[in-house]
Amino acid sequence: MLELPDDTPMVTRDRVKRAKPDPDLFLAGAALAGVDPAHAMVVGDSVWDLLAARRAGSLGIGLLSGGYGRDELERAGAFRVYADPAEMLDRLDELGVRLGD
Repeated sequence: MLELPDDTPMVTRDRVKRAKPDPDLFLAGAALAGVDPAHAMVVGDSVWDLLAARRAGSLGIGLLSGGYGRDELERAGAFRVYADPAEMLDRLDELGVRLGD
């Protein structure tokens, strides 16, 4: 559906034992990418995403596209909450991401 190249790293629910809010998906994704989960950011639009990110030891970033409010996402552990991916990309510096310095 996404028309991604065959070698694109991807972890789907059927490849892990438990679904969110357990951290299995994010831990498997970090392992596949060869990244320590403590050095990863998880972008999600539900409280379940952010609870799983916290349980994985990753930094949770919330998006308001999933029907949850800012307060709910922050209470679930979001470090920052953005209206949409475009706003997040415009404000990457708040997350410590530097592009082209």
